[in-house]
Amino acid sequence: MKRQLDLTWSNIEPNLQTILGSNFNNAQSPKLHMETYTAVYNFCLRMSLTTNQSPSSFNSLILGYDQVIFQLYTNVRDYLAEYVNNLQIQPDENFLQFYVRTWSRFNIGSAYLNHIFDYLNRYWLTKQKTDYANDISDINTLCLVQWRDYMFNPNSRVLIDEILNQIELQRNNHYIDTSILSKAISSMVLLGINNNTTLSLYIDCFESVFLERTAKFYDNESNDYLKHHNVIDYMKKAESRINEEISRLFYLDDHTKPLLIETLDKSLIKKHAEELYIEFDNLLATNDNENVHRMYTLLKRVPDTLTVLANLFQNYVKREGLKEVLNIKNNSATTGNGPVNAKLYVKVLIKVYLKYKSIVREAFEDYHTFTKALDESCRDYINFNSIASPRVNFNNTGNLGNLGNSKTPEYLAKYADMLLKKKNKESDITNNMSEDDIMIIFTFLNDKDAFEIHYRKLLAKRLIYGTSSNLEAEESLITRLQRENSIEYTSKMTKMFQDMKASENLKNEFFDKVTKIPNKDEIIKDFNPYILSETMWPFKPYKYNFKLPEELEPTHDLLESLYTMKHSGRFVKWIWNLCRGEVKANLSRSGKPPFMLTMSLFQMSIILPFNKKPTYTFKELLDITELPSEQLAGNITPFVTLRLLNQSPPNAINPDTKFTVVKEYRSKRMRVNFAANIRIEQKQEEEDTAKEISDDRRLFLKACIVRIMKARKTLKHVTLLTEVINQSHSRFNAQPNDIKKCIDDLIERAYLKRQDGNNDVYEYLA
Repeated sequence: MKRQLDLTWSNIEPNLQTILGSNFNNAQSPKLHMETYTAVYNFCLRMSLTTNQSPSSFNSLILGYDQVIFQLYTNVRDYLAEYVNNLQIQPDENFLQFYVRTWSRFNIGSAYLNHIFDYLNRYWLTKQKTDYANDISDINTLCLVQWRDYMFNPNSRVLIDEILNQIELQRNNHYIDTSILSKAISSMVLLGINNNTTLSLYIDCFESVFLERTAKFYDNESNDYLKHHNVIDYMKKAESRINEEISRLFYLDDHTKPLLIETLDKSLIKKHAEELYIEFDNLLATNDNENVHRMYTLLKRVPDTLTVLANLFQNYVKREGLKEVLNIKNNSATTGNGPVNAKLYVKVLIKVYLKYKSIVREAFEDYHTFTKALDESCRDYINFNSIASPRVNFNNTGNLGNLGNSKTPEYLAKYADMLLKKKNKESDITNNMSEDDIMIIFTFLNDKDAFEIHYRKLLAKRLIYGTSSNLEAEESLITRLQRENSIEYTSKMTKMFQDMKASENLKNEFFDKVTKIPNKDEIIKDFNPYILSETMWPFKPYKYNFKLPEELEPTHDLLESLYTMKHSGRFVKWIWNLCRGEVKANLSRSGKPPFMLTMSLFQMSIILPFNKKPTYTFKELLDITELPSEQLAGNITPFVTLRLLNQSPPNAINPDTKFTVVKEYRSKRMRVNFAANIRIEQKQEEEDTAKEISDDRRLFLKACIVRIMKARKTLKHVTLLTEVINQSHSRFNAQPNDIKKCIDDLIERAYLKRQDGNNDVYEYLA
């Protein structure tokens, strides 16, 4: 059998030289391949026929005929080692070129060799691979092991250095043959055999060193580049470098790709994030959205850095919003136009929002972190600024001092009033105004309850004075407010429209009744009564003395009797201070039509007595109208200001001050509105509104507390505070002190009690 082995080996050994490509011979013939395969096949077949039992240990492998086959395996192994050791580098090539050239040919030859020894692999080696012989592998694997042990391991440092030098040359814009790099690197993956993971050799020998050198290269380059270039140029350079490295990924293993990206992001972005942050405000200030987007795109690769950028964006938008509002406030003060116009104020708030909303969409790709940052910044500058909170201190960082109630809800309600109120045909006041503007600002209001009250007051006046331009537009806006908040939020407004329809029915019944009474000529023909639900409308009955002019008494008495007869048990409370009317004044020049004077009911009670005589003292008018002196003075002042009455003496009003009606009223307008200039009414309205907001909030908080405690029965103080704040958030920002006062009031009224022995816990009392 030894003789057969020697004979077989002598036949196949010369052929191995050709198969593996020794002496750079790449020629291969099917005849040579088949002869070698047949020799190995016949030898293994003869040996297998003489052996019927597999050995049970590695030592048994060398006994009997199996020793001969094992010797053939050993001959191949030794030959491969000798073959690899005898490979010679050419004078005109470096080690990397030599390695790739010989590896490429050796790898092809290994596949052929594995096929030639196929019978050995499938039968003999399979039976011999026991726990005692696990160092035996198929011929292809044996080729890789021998290459690793005799070529790669002794020369790995040189090989890796040359690979990394080639990569660095490529990074420095030199041309290299990337196919050589690809083959050399892929060989390390194939050589990772007989290890826990096939990539262990690749990772230990190449990947770790490659990543370390990459980090060092880009650390040095980025630091040096920033010393001589601005941040914008650096971002472009970083962007370019990242794209270059991504294009280089094709010759690296997939395991390295995410690690390389992470290394690049750390060296080029994370370590220089501060420099980018410093430049961010300048980019926003110059509207350089292209480079804002470039910065975002880079920092997005390191998600942690976006939080800081979003905070910078939020603070910047807040500062810009505060600055824009301060500018219009200062301009208004400089021009002496009085309070800031609601349209101008709201438009400035929207302008800032839309500008940075566009940046969020285009530069930040609507990324949720920046959307949230924009919302927070808008909520800050919209609710608290130099106009909305004039007593709040604003510093250069945009941080706010003591935050009180905001005036923005009131301004927004006035904006809506301007949009929805009737205008003169030539007026262009509502140009560039829209319902969408209202909803944008409404979304950011902290005190939505305050807006509802202000809006409802102005809506009520539009309805009762008939100044609404379009009821469909009114209902459309209310529907959107309801959709944005809740049905409960707009329930009072909805009931107001129902009252208007009921009032129209009452008016029709009233004039039907007029036709059936004998003194119908004493009834005001253009009389429009409004019956309003006291709890729904933002009005309070007039609580001071007032004597109705005798000219209006028949109309008043008839309406009251009609209503009380129709609704038994109900009684009417008159809101005298909101009543208005038109008075025809024959004070024009001869041949001209009379003036139509719009005035409040109190003003009518003042002016109608002048039909009897031309002059009255202030005290006489007090006796006639029975109005409080302050109310009388406030209502008579517009007559003097607009020169319908002459005051004597013209200074401060006292009981003996005389008022005389002019014989000829000289006004360029035939319709004059005196009611619009009553300052006392405006001041009282502001006080009533503030009180209503406070009272409504107190009731809302108490209702929340009772509702929560009824469901939970027992609750800790902190938990109750948290739940009440959460429930009230959609209407206003509840303050802990206000909630505590409401809790104390409910305890006094026996809705709640403190738990015995634990004052921090409340119990609900049924």
